Amino acid sequence: MLALVAQRARHKGQHWLDMARRLDAVAGLPVPAARPLPSPPVDRRPKKLSVTEVETLFRSPYDVYAKHVLGLRKLQPLGEQPDARERGSMIHEVFDRFVTAGHDFAAHDAHATLMRMAGEAFAGLDAIGERRDIWLKRFERAAHEWLGYERMRDAVVTGRHAEISGVWELPIGFTLTGKADRIDELADGTLQILDFKTGSIPTPKSMKAFEAPQLLLEAAMARAGAFPGIPPAAISALTYIKIGLGPDALTATPFKQRDGIDLPAAADEVARRLQSHVAALLMSDARPLAARIRPDTTRRYRGDYDHLARTDEWTIQAGEDEL
Repeated sequence: MLALVAQRARHKGQHWLDMARRLDAVAGLPVPAARPLPSPPVDRRPKKLSVTEVETLFRSPYDVYAKHVLGLRKLQPLGEQPDARERGSMIHEVFDRFVTAGHDFAAHDAHATLMRMAGEAFAGLDAIGERRDIWLKRFERAAHEWLGYERMRDAVVTGRHAEISGVWELPIGFTLTGKADRIDELADGTLQILDFKTGSIPTPKSMKAFEAPQLLLEAAMARAGAFPGIPPAAISALTYIKIGLGPDALTATPFKQRDGIDLPAAADEVARRLQSHVAALLMSDARPLAARIRPDTTRRYRGDYDHLARTDEWTIQAGEDEL
């Protein structure tokens, strides 16, 4: 009897041992996902993009596919506190309100007016009251620097247009939209486009390589009369205005183009590249909308759909330039 019980126990134990061994067994190394190459029909591919999406089209058409064909959007985590991006949006709002209201940059109360607007813009951040107060305190210096920068330009600026939207219908049947932070009309009849940044600005290398096309595309749009209320005119300057929180509260950086290429030629070139990409990728279904088709050696580009494309499985982490 005892022998029978022992035999049954051994049999039952062997069953569980076999199950455990099967769990630990390796059937082979996992195969990483390949670069996704979706190829939707041409009538599903978008025929309208914003200037901020053009860099995405140049770098990773798959992200355009995920957003405009699949209709996927990045969701913000529930309960997420305001971050530097939201702070940047609020600063844009403050500058926009001041310019649109027609306030005098040289008025004795200009700084007080700007700070009052900032206080109103930041008023909804009670959940992070201490951080909000720090942001406002640091913005005081940026506001002072910005007013000084604008006063210095008053002699050459005849009109300022803040947060102005434009639409450019290209002859290939594609629509480009854009919102410029600022377009200024100058006394010599030309235009200057300004892009305000609270984060990093593109590197000179990426500007010269047409890897940061937004300002050049806005220049092409303005020259074509795509912004209402602004007559078509030559572009004499493209400028990044970096708003910081430290000692360098405001830094103006002119757009860098390649040696021997002026701004009109650079704008023509980026418009040509846009139409070439659109014709190949959006006006035809001959080519797939692949992920990460251009290397990003600076790791500046981070897509909202990298996880969907399983990017980490097929990119070379040590050197994406080898793709």
